[in-house]
Amino acid sequence: MSGENAGFATSGGLNVELDGLAHLVLHQADDDWLEIGNPNYYAGFFEHDLERRSVLVLSVVRALAEAGYLRIGELSRDSDHLENSGWVEWTGTLDDQMDRLAEVYKPDGPEDDWYWACWLQITDAGRAVVEALPNPAGRFFRKL
Repeated sequence: MSGENAGFATSGGLNVELDGLAHLVLHQADDDWLEIGNPNYYAGFFEHDLERRSVLVLSVVRALAEAGYLRIGELSRDSDHLENSGWVEWTGTLDDQMDRLAEVYKPDGPEDDWYWACWLQITDAGRAVVEALPNPAGRFFRKL
């Protein structure tokens, strides 16, 4: 890690702010693969307008992927061979992956399939950022 303090973790040129959306995404992804609906939910703490929230989610995912903290893909399901099921990175460049994400991430649509249409996988560099920061504030995890 090239720099740390109480409110930020810095590596690869990206500052991850304590309790910011990037911090929440990395924290949630640290446990397992993370469906795109999860960052959308947490973005609601920062942006109530759905269109602007979508822009925020896409920009944070791009920034985290560019920094090498996340990879973008989907879950593959092989019903005949469950041991072959798992996470698969989308092919192409980051621009290609982000174009695909923009096509499937439609929180304003009538269906909720978008929620699971993309899955994010944390990298070792992303885990290092999670370890450098305290857990996000409890207010993000309270039940309604």
